[in-house]
Amino acid sequence: MRAMDAEEPIAAEAGGADGVESAPGSVGGGGEGGGWGGRSGAGAGADPQVGADPRAGTDLRAAGLKAMREALPGVFPEGDDLDLRDGRLGEELVEIGLTSVWGALWAREGLSRRDRSLVTLGILIALGAETELRTHVRIARTNGLTEDEIAEVIYHATGYAGFPAATAARNAAREALAD
Repeated sequence: MRAMDAEEPIAAEAGGADGVESAPGSVGGGGEGGGWGGRSGAGAGADPQVGADPRAGTDLRAAGLKAMREALPGVFPEGDDLDLRDGRLGEELVEIGLTSVWGALWAREGLSRRDRSLVTLGILIALGAETELRTHVRIARTNGLTEDEIAEVIYHATGYAGFPAATAARNAAREALAD
Protein backbone atom coordinates (compact mmCIF):
# COMPACT_ATOMS: atom_id res chain seq x y z
CA MET A 1 0.00 0.00 0.00
CA ARG A 2 1.49 3.37 -1.01
CA ALA A 3 1.00 6.17 1.51
CA MET A 4 1.99 9.53 0.07
CA ASP A 5 4.08 11.02 -2.63
CA ALA A 6 7.50 12.10 -1.41
CA GLU A 7 6.70 15.64 -2.51
CA GLU A 8 4.12 15.84 0.25
CA PRO A 9 5.18 17.16 3.66
CA ILE A 10 6.38 14.96 6.55
CA ALA A 11 8.96 12.97 4.68
CA ALA A 12 11.67 14.99 6.36
CA GLU A 13 10.32 14.13 9.77
CA ALA A 14 10.63 10.43 9.34
CA GLY A 15 14.04 10.81 7.86
CA GLY A 16 12.80 12.59 4.79
CA ALA A 17 13.51 13.27 1.21
CA ASP A 18 14.40 16.70 -0.10
CA GLY A 19 13.63 18.37 3.23
CA VAL A 20 9.96 17.92 2.38
CA GLU A 21 7.75 17.49 5.34
CA SER A 22 4.34 15.85 5.77
CA ALA A 23 4.57 12.12 5.32
CA PRO A 24 7.56 9.83 5.41
CA GLY A 25 8.67 8.94 1.97
CA SER A 26 10.42 5.58 2.12
CA VAL A 27 10.44 2.18 3.64
CA GLY A 28 13.05 -0.36 2.77
CA GLY A 29 12.57 -3.35 4.94
CA GLY A 30 12.77 -3.57 8.66
CA GLY A 31 10.73 -6.62 9.51
CA GLU A 32 11.93 -9.40 11.73
CA GLY A 33 15.61 -10.04 11.77
CA GLY A 34 18.71 -7.91 11.70
CA GLY A 35 19.52 -4.42 10.56
CA TRP A 36 17.40 -1.46 11.52
CA GLY A 37 14.25 -3.54 11.75
CA GLY A 38 15.30 -5.98 14.45
CA ARG A 39 13.07 -7.01 17.34
CA SER A 40 11.99 -4.31 19.75
CA GLY A 41 9.23 -1.77 20.33
CA ALA A 42 5.85 -1.25 21.99
CA GLY A 43 4.03 -3.96 23.87
CA ALA A 44 0.30 -4.46 23.54
CA GLY A 45 -1.72 -1.99 25.55
CA ALA A 46 1.15 0.43 26.01
CA ASP A 47 0.12 3.91 27.14
CA PRO A 48 0.29 6.04 23.96
CA GLN A 49 1.38 9.05 25.99
CA VAL A 50 4.36 7.25 27.44
CA GLY A 51 5.27 4.82 24.68
CA ALA A 52 6.78 1.40 25.13
CA ASP A 53 10.21 0.11 25.81
CA PRO A 54 11.77 -0.78 22.44
CA ARG A 55 13.54 -3.69 24.13
CA ALA A 56 10.17 -5.28 25.00
CA GLY A 57 10.13 -7.57 21.97
CA THR A 58 8.03 -5.91 19.25
CA ASP A 59 9.38 -5.12 15.79
CA LEU A 60 10.90 -1.60 15.64
CA ARG A 61 9.15 -0.90 12.35
CA ALA A 62 5.72 -1.77 13.78
CA ALA A 63 6.44 0.29 16.89
CA GLY A 64 7.58 3.18 14.69
CA LEU A 65 4.45 3.05 12.54
CA LYS A 66 2.29 3.01 15.67
CA ALA A 67 4.12 5.98 17.19
CA MET A 68 3.98 7.99 13.94
CA ARG A 69 0.29 7.26 13.47
CA GLU A 70 -0.40 8.44 17.01
CA ALA A 71 1.70 11.57 16.57
CA LEU A 72 0.22 12.42 13.15
CA PRO A 73 -3.35 11.11 13.17
CA GLY A 74 -4.88 10.57 9.75
CA VAL A 75 -1.62 10.96 7.82
CA PHE A 76 -0.72 7.29 7.38
CA PRO A 77 -3.17 4.61 6.23
CA GLU A 78 -3.52 1.54 8.43
CA GLY A 79 -1.72 -1.68 7.65
CA ASP A 80 1.73 -3.15 8.15
CA ASP A 81 2.38 -3.26 4.39
CA LEU A 82 2.63 0.52 4.13
CA ASP A 83 5.20 1.38 1.45
CA LEU A 84 6.69 4.81 1.99
CA ARG A 85 9.27 4.57 -0.79
CA ASP A 86 9.32 7.20 -3.50
CA GLY A 87 11.79 5.58 -5.92
CA ARG A 88 14.22 8.48 -5.62
CA LEU A 89 17.72 8.92 -4.24
CA GLY A 90 17.96 8.17 -0.53
CA GLU A 91 14.59 6.52 -0.20
CA GLU A 92 15.89 4.25 2.60
CA LEU A 93 16.36 7.32 4.83
CA VAL A 94 12.72 7.26 5.88
CA GLU A 95 12.94 3.59 6.89
CA ILE A 96 15.95 4.42 9.04
CA GLY A 97 13.99 7.24 10.68
CA LEU A 98 10.93 5.03 11.08
CA THR A 99 12.83 2.34 12.97
CA SER A 100 15.63 4.21 14.74
CA VAL A 101 13.78 7.40 15.68
CA TRP A 102 10.10 6.50 15.84
CA GLY A 103 10.45 2.83 16.79
CA ALA A 104 13.48 2.97 19.08
CA LEU A 105 13.02 6.45 20.61
CA TRP A 106 9.44 7.74 20.43
CA ALA A 107 8.08 4.30 21.41
CA ARG A 108 10.23 4.13 24.58
CA GLU A 109 9.02 4.48 28.12
CA GLY A 110 10.76 6.98 30.36
CA LEU A 111 9.42 10.25 28.98
CA SER A 112 5.87 11.08 28.05
CA ARG A 113 5.18 11.97 24.44
CA ARG A 114 4.55 15.52 25.64
CA ASP A 115 8.01 15.69 27.21
CA ARG A 116 9.59 14.19 24.11
CA SER A 117 7.91 16.92 22.07
CA LEU A 118 9.37 19.63 24.34
CA VAL A 119 12.86 18.17 24.01
CA THR A 120 12.51 17.67 20.26
CA LEU A 121 11.32 21.24 19.68
CA GLY A 122 14.35 22.60 21.56
CA ILE A 123 16.78 20.43 19.63
CA LEU A 124 15.26 21.29 16.26
CA ILE A 125 15.34 25.00 17.07
CA ALA A 126 19.02 24.75 18.03
CA LEU A 127 19.78 22.85 14.83
CA GLY A 128 17.88 25.33 12.68
CA ALA A 129 15.89 22.39 11.29
CA GLU A 130 12.84 24.38 10.25
CA THR A 131 11.33 21.74 7.97
CA GLU A 132 11.28 19.14 10.75
CA LEU A 133 10.21 21.81 13.25
CA ARG A 134 7.02 22.48 11.29
CA THR A 135 6.02 18.83 11.61
CA HIS A 136 7.03 18.69 15.26
CA VAL A 137 4.98 21.74 16.13
CA ARG A 138 1.95 19.82 14.85
CA ILE A 139 3.08 16.72 16.74
CA ALA A 140 3.52 18.81 19.90
CA ARG A 141 -0.09 19.98 19.60
CA THR A 142 -1.21 16.34 19.23
CA ASN A 143 0.88 15.52 22.31
CA GLY A 144 -0.90 18.18 24.38
CA LEU A 145 1.28 21.29 24.17
CA THR A 146 -0.57 24.58 23.83
CA GLU A 147 0.40 27.35 21.45
CA ASP A 148 1.54 29.38 24.47
CA GLU A 149 3.82 26.55 25.61
CA ILE A 150 5.30 26.24 22.11
CA ALA A 151 5.92 30.00 22.15
CA GLU A 152 7.69 29.65 25.52
CA VAL A 153 9.99 26.97 24.08
CA ILE A 154 10.88 29.37 21.28
CA TYR A 155 11.45 32.26 23.71
CA HIS A 156 13.62 30.04 25.91
CA ALA A 157 15.67 29.00 22.89
CA THR A 158 16.83 32.59 22.35
CA GLY A 159 19.11 32.24 25.37
CA TYR A 160 20.72 29.02 24.18
CA ALA A 161 20.37 28.83 20.40
CA GLY A 162 20.28 32.56 19.66
CA PHE A 163 17.78 35.09 18.42
CA PRO A 164 18.08 34.22 14.71
CA ALA A 165 17.31 30.55 15.40
CA ALA A 166 14.35 31.50 17.58
CA THR A 167 13.04 33.89 14.93
CA ALA A 168 13.26 31.18 12.27
CA ALA A 169 11.53 28.76 14.67
CA ARG A 170 8.74 31.26 15.34
CA ASN A 171 8.17 31.61 11.60
CA ALA A 172 8.14 27.84 11.08
CA ALA A 173 5.74 27.39 14.03
CA ARG A 174 3.42 30.06 12.65
CA GLU A 175 3.35 28.25 9.30
CA ALA A 176 2.65 24.91 10.97
CA LEU A 177 -0.13 26.28 13.15
CA ALA A 178 -1.75 28.08 10.22
CA ASP A 179 -2.32 24.74 8.42
